[in-house]
Amino acid sequence: MATALDVRAFEEVPEWVARRLRPHADRAADELLTELRRGDPQVGEEEAGRARAGVAAGIRHFCDLVEDPDAGWERVSAFYLRVGRRLARDGRDPVETHQALRRSACVAWRTLAAVSGDLDRAALSLVMDAQFSYMDAVAEVIAAGYAAEAAARARRRLAPVVRRHRARLLHLLLAEPPAAPEHLAAVAAEARWPLPDAVAAVAVRRRRDGALPCDLPGELPGDLLADLGAPEPCLVIPDPGRAGRGRPPAALLRDWVVAVGPAVPVARAADSLRWARETLALAVRGVIPDGGLIRSAEHVPVLVISRAGELIDDAAATRLAPLEAVPPARRERLAETLLALLEHNFNAADASRRLRVHPQTVRYRLRHLQDLFGDELRDPRRCLEMELFLHARMVNRAAAGGAGAR
Repeated sequence: MATALDVRAFEEVPEWVARRLRPHADRAADELLTELRRGDPQVGEEEAGRARAGVAAGIRHFCDLVEDPDAGWERVSAFYLRVGRRLARDGRDPVETHQALRRSACVAWRTLAAVSGDLDRAALSLVMDAQFSYMDAVAEVIAAGYAAEAAARARRRLAPVVRRHRARLLHLLLAEPPAAPEHLAAVAAEARWPLPDAVAAVAVRRRRDGALPCDLPGELPGDLLADLGAPEPCLVIPDPGRAGRGRPPAALLRDWVVAVGPAVPVARAADSLRWARETLALAVRGVIPDGGLIRSAEHVPVLVISRAGELIDDAAATRLAPLEAVPPARRERLAETLLALLEHNFNAADASRRLRVHPQTVRYRLRHLQDLFGDELRDPRRCLEMELFLHARMVNRAAAGGAGAR
């Protein structure tokens, strides 16, 4: 709550004022109620009850502030914030509560005059300053609560319309060819979704062994565009590089396989979705792990290999042919060692940690590989090709294993 109360006036009021006034709050409210009914016999029970409760609450809150100015305001402001929201929900005018505040002030004065004969002019001035400060601050809090609830009600009324516009915007963003910028901007304005500098598309697939997410769209952050009911469900994350962005909620990650494409300009959102879907397909096949958030940018070699599968298979048969001269069991160990060495620039110590074997074992295997491949291991271009081909072998083996498991 941004509204603050200047508590200095309350700090100056003698504490005995609150001690004498508080016990008389209910009696003073009853007397006011009697006066109201005498002046207007048509006052209904509900209206009379609200008036009495408002006056009694106003006197008690004033006493709270006199006794504990700092902590007291936190409780009082929370109370009147709820009052403001309730007024908006019930369709009542905040003036009603302002009248109750004025009545409570008048009743407090009368009560103090009756029970505090020794209230001198200086103390009277302090109480008056505190009372006016209190009424102004409370009126601001009530207005803030009223406005917040009115805005929330307006958002709820608009929500179905905004959802329809956002569904349209999502499909427009991912359309191929891209929509015209002016058309996209117009739909984004209708959807109340400021066009970002960049987006990342997300492809998802429900896990076979996962429970259905409960009311998941309501849990999604308000700036995510999502269509989880489509045949190929997807989302769009705006400005994924910004702090706090780029990560779908935990419920989605728990119950769905989630792959996010690279961050791209808005006009290339369809490209991001294409990479996200290819990454998702590899995860579903078991080629890459399917836990947590799967980022396409972290699996570039596998994605490249998957796109050029046949060409790589044919070239690999030639480039890795020397391994065929080795018995199968030993061939696999040498292939794993060669890949680890290529990935670690032929550093035997680093490769050994990757393979979890002794460095001397790696050096022994490296000598064998040098006998098999000769000068090719000193050619950077050949080494790059072999690393790609060895990755392809791993991808194909994982894909075959994943398909068999399913």
